[in-house]
Amino acid sequence: MNHATDEGIGPAFDTGTLSTPTPRKLVGCWMEQAGRRTLIVPQVWRELTEAQGPRSRAYPKAAWRHLAVIADSPFELPVLTDEQEEVAYSIRAKFTTACFPGSHPVSIHTLSDAVIVSEALALDTDVLVTGDIKTIDHYEINVVIDKFMGRNAPFVTTLDDALCRAYAGSDAAEQLLAMALSTVAPDAHCTKWSVEDARESLNALQKAMMGSRLITMSQRLDTRWHECRDLTTLLARARSMASQSNVLRCERMRADMHRAGLAALKA
Repeated sequence: MNHATDEGIGPAFDTGTLSTPTPRKLVGCWMEQAGRRTLIVPQVWRELTEAQGPRSRAYPKAAWRHLAVIADSPFELPVLTDEQEEVAYSIRAKFTTACFPGSHPVSIHTLSDAVIVSEALALDTDVLVTGDIKTIDHYEINVVIDKFMGRNAPFVTTLDDALCRAYAGSDAAEQLLAMALSTVAPDAHCTKWSVEDARESLNALQKAMMGSRLITMSQRLDTRWHECRDLTTLLARARSMASQSNVLRCERMRADMHRAGLAALKA
């Protein structure tokens, strides 16, 4: 792991976002286009690599450990200093049970969601992006953060909202469509990607996005597809992005490791 630099770091992401392929690829490409690596706070890293589970889960854990240390890794793994640990603990002391529905007051200081939020704040990240709206009340948490830390802009937000805000406007929205298509573009050896095939790929992607609560983004992609005046050029752009993306290169490595792991289990 490496310490965060004084130059500042980008948004943090929760475990659910980074453990699910579609959101993970989207946030990875988003960060890559912004010239940043994907930030993984310590609690999320522990959950991705140390959580107990069936034997087959060992392979995703191994992939995470491998991809985090390879050359040109797209992931940023900051280590909290002792001072930051104290700040994170003091932040958790301000949270109430309303911030985390169903929680017990005594356990909030060790609650996974609370730890993730507090670590992101202690690291002075821009925002914490999460798809979890059942166990985290974003509104309650943001009020607490505003009251005690003076962060008057919403700190905790959904991935759907964060991506839509990051790519607002016509040109940016088309960039969002190209980026999204790059995550489902065919391998480089495929010589052709027709508009019809790309539309099928987009439909499948939108279905996966809906399952990850990226509802508004899915709708925006559909709008931009129909508004695009030159889909052939757009698809060429998406394929170029896919071939040059270090994030997607690592995702292909992850998929290869996963397939090898499953094959070993069946042997």
